[in-house]
Amino acid sequence: MVMLNYTLPQLMFMFFIFCNIGWVQESTIESLYHRRLINRGFLKGPYIPIYGIGGMTMLLLCTPFRENGFAVYFVGMASCTVLEYFVGWLMESLFHKQFWDYSMLRFTYKNRISLLSSLFWGLLSLFMVYVLHGIMDSLVNFVDPVFMLAYDIAMAAAMFIDTVLSISGQISFREQLKKLPYDKARKLMTEKFIQLGGAVAKRNERFNALLLKMKFNVDVDDEDEPEEDLMQPPEEENCE
Repeated sequence: MVMLNYTLPQLMFMFFIFCNIGWVQESTIESLYHRRLINRGFLKGPYIPIYGIGGMTMLLLCTPFRENGFAVYFVGMASCTVLEYFVGWLMESLFHKQFWDYSMLRFTYKNRISLLSSLFWGLLSLFMVYVLHGIMDSLVNFVDPVFMLAYDIAMAAAMFIDTVLSISGQISFREQLKKLPYDKARKLMTEKFIQLGGAVAKRNERFNALLLKMKFNVDVDDEDEPEEDLMQPPEEENCE
């Protein structure tokens, strides 16, 4: 198993580097798309944990198949797609907030995963196993152990504090929404959402459905597009 070839500080170092690489990639793409600086991710710092988890998952599950490129591709594609869906579902369930949206693409499932993104994860798995793993292996064996340990501790502390503050902020934001009239809550919710690359109309409909689910306990099926009358709160509820 590839993980047994490294010490715990080296594994943590690779995890954090993957988090940093993911943040650079996501923020660069979104900044170019919106033509302004976008800090992507749930956290405030320059890291996206799902990329760290995804990168380590690829190494763990795909490296044993490195003699068969097709196996590397399909194992990486399947594992990362499952991870992407689960994390998307978990984040939406906890925070009623969508952090990525594939509504602009065809062949999606609940807008959390898509065929195109899954194919990309397979290609990324090939890149990880046959290119990036070698680079990371050289890097962790080159970096001074003292510096590596200091980097690991600093990143772990920063991500822990960032996570606590971000979760507290999300809880406070949800409580604030519940005290506002529906129209004001919907406007504030839309403004505060992370800017996504999806179709604007579908994005607004989906945000509206999530707000209804949170504020009025309306049961909305993610597989269906929200109906037009969801743009107004249920009549029996007093929104004032």
